[in-house]
Amino acid sequence: MNDFITPQQVADLTGYSKGVLSNMRMKKEGFPFYKFGKKVFYKESEVLKAIEGTKVDIETSTKVS
Repeated sequence: MNDFITPQQVADLTGYSKGVLSNMRMKKEGFPFYKFGKKVFYKESEVLKAIEGTKVDIETSTKVS
């Protein structure tokens, strides 16, 4: 299944601005991304997986890896 989304959709999903996402790409940080010509895409499943990797366990107040 193709679940490619645009930087604007990632911004809407995460609360990061498109500018912040651009800076993250330049620094090779943040979410995995794909380039097709000058267009940038993300896979929604990879963005969600990255977000899920930041889960904080409420009972122990620690990050779960």
